[in-house]
Amino acid sequence: MKKILLGGAIFFLAISLGLAQNDEILKLKEKIIDLQNKGELGFRNFAFCSNIIGFGSYVPLPEPVLDKSGELQVYYEPVNVFTNKKEGLYEIWYTQDMALLSEKGEVLQEWPNALDFHYTTRAPVMDLFAQNSLALGNRVPAGKYKFKAVLKDKLSGKSATKFADFEVR
Repeated sequence: MKKILLGGAIFFLAISLGLAQNDEILKLKEKIIDLQNKGELGFRNFAFCSNIIGFGSYVPLPEPVLDKSGELQVYYEPVNVFTNKKEGLYEIWYTQDMALLSEKGEVLQEWPNALDFHYTTRAPVMDLFAQNSLALGNRVPAGKYKFKAVLKDKLSGKSATKFADFEVR
């Protein structure tokens, strides 16, 4: 009987410690969200890629040069996207425009709201990634270009713009 009581006490203690640790982790995540909500919206790890698998898992091109019959693939991680906390839910909502520009910055083609990410969950989301792709299919002649990405946080009203040079051969 003593063994059962001792085992039950150890089990209860282990569960209590686990719950306390989970509470501490949630508090840290809440603090991170508060810092992100105050931070500058932007892009991290913006890269032209040959392959994109998932968050933090991508193959950047050695140089921003694409085959004219290939595909433009862009990976990035949006930073400081606003998280709305309400009634035990966490909401994130951002859109992203993209545009193809000439080397001089003239708009050749635009894709408004090429990406629309609206997510509500019961657990905080710490890390995000996004990807863009554009099949060139010989539609773009050889030359130098600029890729423009405009990130728009729908909950905070903030926006951020990124330009990246690339070449088509």
